[in-house]
Amino acid sequence: MVLAVLSPIAASARGLADIVDALESRECFDSDVMFSVSLPQSDKDVVYNIDLRSLRADGDKLSACDYLIDWTLDTNSGAVKGFSAYYDGHHYRYRDNRLQEYHVEWDSVPFSQAGGRGAVHRLAQFADLLPCGIADQLRAMERDSCYRYTIVDGQSVDGVPALKLETVMTVGGVTAVERDYFFDAESLMPLRIDTESNPGSITEQSIYVRYSYPAEPVCTPINEETLMAAYPEVFEKYRESNFRIENLAATPMPPFSLPTTTGERYTYHRGDPFRAPTLIVILDPATGFNRQIVEAVRGAADRLPYNADVIYAFASSNVDAIEEVVPRIRPGEHLLMSAKSLARDCGAASLPVMIAVDRSGIVKNVMLGFNNDMENVVLQNMGLLK
Repeated sequence: MVLAVLSPIAASARGLADIVDALESRECFDSDVMFSVSLPQSDKDVVYNIDLRSLRADGDKLSACDYLIDWTLDTNSGAVKGFSAYYDGHHYRYRDNRLQEYHVEWDSVPFSQAGGRGAVHRLAQFADLLPCGIADQLRAMERDSCYRYTIVDGQSVDGVPALKLETVMTVGGVTAVERDYFFDAESLMPLRIDTESNPGSITEQSIYVRYSYPAEPVCTPINEETLMAAYPEVFEKYRESNFRIENLAATPMPPFSLPTTTGERYTYHRGDPFRAPTLIVILDPATGFNRQIVEAVRGAADRLPYNADVIYAFASSNVDAIEEVVPRIRPGEHLLMSAKSLARDCGAASLPVMIAVDRSGIVKNVMLGFNNDMENVVLQNMGLLK
């Protein structure tokens, strides 16, 4: 289908392809966005404040960019917050105290529905406001005979020279959507987007988007480590997937520094060696089978052909509850508390978990949950670490 041009008014030397190329080639994008929705039947606009960040993703067949979208909606009952992120086949969405995860190596279907147009990471809230998202819209517009457009030069947004892209979507002879994009005349980055849906009807809706740019953009990589650092409480409390911890094997043990029940502190730095092969047991004293797990771990340790260290790390600061499970420690054992951060950094969505680490600090295996053959499971996983 061929895109029809409304008129040659103030024809610009740059066309739609130039805008798309600029949007897709942007190496680093960082903008604060005000997103406002106005409805005829309401006298109060719905206003989101959004922090958009994206990095060009060369070689990624699923997406032209990695992104992080952080949004806040102020309501009468307080601020509602959420975020979406994508990088290298991994997509995260958080809202309403729920962190959803999608990983292409687990399930590729959500990332490829309808040739990518229905892909989960492309449909994330406000993803269409990113440069790569706008580029997708404009490319789709070119292929759809329902759309018509014109480019008008010599515009201005808050004193900044701008290029205006006027678009109209007509369905059955009726105007369905009128949308005007304003792009910085030099960089072709978005400055403003004005949308009128079903203009003149009872269902009319107006959406106004305003972009502002910091003097120094944030261009740090977007990955799980940076996301966990930015949203520690979300990953600690609301993670529903054990994806990360199940893929922890063959990687360095994450660093941690936790108090002991006797007021001291145990600190481990990433890359440091351990004194001996070590089993790190992360427990929640409020769940069952903790005593059976401790008994199984000790039984396996007694049968090993070498002396191993065992770290019991409890995701609680209740000393009485912890010492009810482990009343006293044996040589080579360590009893730590307040380990929610350790569980989070390891990616444990549920407890118990056991992490077998060799002397060099590399995770060799991870054991999840409890079973009746736990002693033999621990023995098999620890027996090869000497």
